[in-house]
Amino acid sequence: MSLRTNDGPDEQRVGEVSADANDRPTRYWVRTLLILLLLTEQSALGFSLFAPTLPKVAAEFQTTQVVWVMTAFTLSGAVASPIIGKLADLYGKKKMLVVTAAIGALGALISATAATFPILVAGRFLSGAGFACLALGYTLIRDTFPARLQPISISIANTGVGAVGVGALLVAGVLIDHLGVRSVFWFAFGFCAIGAILTFFFVPETPIRSHARIDWLGAVLLAASMFVIMVGLSRGKEWGLTDGRTLTCVAVALVGFAVWVWWERRTDEPLIRLDLIAKPALRYTLIGGGIAYGATTLLATLTPMLLQAPESTSYGFGLSATEMAGWLLPGQLMIVASGFIVGATAKSIGFRNHLVFGAVFIAIAAAVLSAVPTVPVVIVLAWVVFGLGCMIYAAVPNLALLALPETERAVGSNFVGVAQTLAGTLISTIGFTVLAHYVVATDGHGVAYESAGFRSAFLIAAGAAAIGALVSLAVPRIKQAASSHAH
Repeated sequence: MSLRTNDGPDEQRVGEVSADANDRPTRYWVRTLLILLLLTEQSALGFSLFAPTLPKVAAEFQTTQVVWVMTAFTLSGAVASPIIGKLADLYGKKKMLVVTAAIGALGALISATAATFPILVAGRFLSGAGFACLALGYTLIRDTFPARLQPISISIANTGVGAVGVGALLVAGVLIDHLGVRSVFWFAFGFCAIGAILTFFFVPETPIRSHARIDWLGAVLLAASMFVIMVGLSRGKEWGLTDGRTLTCVAVALVGFAVWVWWERRTDEPLIRLDLIAKPALRYTLIGGGIAYGATTLLATLTPMLLQAPESTSYGFGLSATEMAGWLLPGQLMIVASGFIVGATAKSIGFRNHLVFGAVFIAIAAAVLSAVPTVPVVIVLAWVVFGLGCMIYAAVPNLALLALPETERAVGSNFVGVAQTLAGTLISTIGFTVLAHYVVATDGHGVAYESAGFRSAFLIAAGAAAIGALVSLAVPRIKQAASSHAH
């Protein structure tokens, strides 16, 4: 299959690709899809696989800044994804999928062998490139698979993201309990490396190319501003919230964001199309959905830590990582089911209501965990409610599609994805900043907190989800006839 640049209508080139694809047997495309699934699940794996590692990482490195294991991954993913997407348009989606997976493997290798916590975080920052794999996989399916196999293939890839979240907790639990916390990073290394090799040899490249300029300055400004504000927040307890260093970080970040907004509005091909915020449907979807998504990120990080905390604390259950995964399994299954619920009730309920109800369920779950964090059955049931609330994962992208004309849907979806990820990063950092104010001890068993710390952090998640629900009420109602086309 020869590679060509953008020299004709997309429809014509896609037709040529589809005609060529129809000559290959179905088993070829099944094999290709299975290979792609190894990489499209990187964003889900990068979170679900590593949330259970936080107590052990905190114990090994004697740090209260363990949230950086997650936020480094999400921050780099949010900034890198749009850049990698444009590079894929320029040089080929398969090629960039392989490169991205290789970067993810390198990051996992660095983390697995890290002698210090900053090096481990640096590895996680590189691993964040894996966020782009999902979008690259979708576009490869669209550009290379036969038309008859595209819908089912994309559905399988989308469903796989939720299913991986279920399996990742169990896999991480078994690895941590039997081989140690480093084995999780080695597992991620092998997963990325094998996926990259198989993709290189067995996945077809798309001939579709487009010319685009990459907004390197916008990416640097956004990443630097987010990094500085996160440093200021995470060091708030150590420095003091009114300390000159903390205030300097906040001031520098605000100036950085202002310059970034100015630049994004000025440049011809921005990292993020900020002008899309002018559309009320997208604006309120972005704000409401982003804040609610941030609450899910904080909850998904805090709850495994709570369950694995030693019984000697006033709140912990002393569960092994495997036992913790078992407790959360019903809720993880509900997360998968929530996607199907959204699809089945799209016309009768509407994506706007899915977003509002989902945020409310998340707020309820977080509030219950804050009020009653020591009763096992309550935690399990609260996690099931949380899983139902995760219907926002399916509702938000569908609302973004319906809010924009077809020519702007890809850009708008990218915008919402970046906003969600950045919101999750910021809200998690705020939650852990509050939690850090309640540290009792740091020893070989990890970091011990006062129970009030977890209660306060869960309340932050509840408040964020409640605000997300209120903002989502402002999303204009869209004719449900259109919703049948969004899955």
